[in-house]
Amino acid sequence: MLIFALGLLLTAGTLSLLGSTRSAAVEMVCLVAANLAATVLRFGLLKVWVFRSA
Repeated sequence: MLIFALGLLLTAGTLSLLGSTRSAAVEMVCLVAANLAATVLRFGLLKVWVFRSA
């Protein structure tokens, strides 16, 4: 659950950093980049957590 919360924090943090003076295109590019980063983070953390050496 913590891993998904980190992804949400990354996405919400991106939106809060943009502020209210943003165009739709800038918002879309930033959200796509944030979701891509969240996916990579989620994949990496789950890989370490699930497939760690015993």
